[in-house]
Amino acid sequence: MLRALGLACAAALLVSAPAFADPAPGAPDPNAARLWSYWQSDGTAWLSGQADAAVRDGSVIGWRFAAAPDGSAAESPGGELPAFDQICGKEPAASGHQRVALVIDFGDTGTDAYPGERPPAPVTTCVAGAEGATGMQALALAARVRAESSGTVLAVNDYPARAKGGAAPAPSPAQDGGPPVLWIAGGVAAVAIVGGGVLVARRSRGRATL
Repeated sequence: MLRALGLACAAALLVSAPAFADPAPGAPDPNAARLWSYWQSDGTAWLSGQADAAVRDGSVIGWRFAAAPDGSAAESPGGELPAFDQICGKEPAASGHQRVALVIDFGDTGTDAYPGERPPAPVTTCVAGAEGATGMQALALAARVRAESSGTVLAVNDYPARAKGGAAPAPSPAQDGGPPVLWIAGGVAAVAIVGGGVLVARRSRGRATL
């Protein structure tokens, strides 16, 4: 009798074991690849783009963190596709400068986040700066960015938290023969002095110097 009961309990444990080994249905897979990807709007949809390419005045660009099981950009920024005028207004950029509407989507908790992490709220802002700046440089002026030397973004505003290493990308180049470049993004002004390698940022609130 006792032996039969023991065998029955052992069989029950074997049957239920996979339930403990596999993640719950719908839960993020801790082993799935995740990455930041770069997107550009054509006015009707998000299209995958090259982050090291210069952006044009009036562009709408986006960055998205998402699970990518096959190692490629799987998800574009969520929500409605924004219009440039809604983010940056209709005032033209100053001569020699350009304005870019920027969206940063940190992904979904249920499908993209690493287990135990919660994505920050999305960011939508207008970035204005010198012509010739890239999508990576636009992102770096609106958020803290750490990237590999290859250009692969590891973390934005320290998300995901488990991403380590990397460094801030190079600042936007100055105009030929012109003064240092002034960037303004979402209430933050940053002056990049290329010759001295100095980057100073001030927030409109709190007057904090980074």
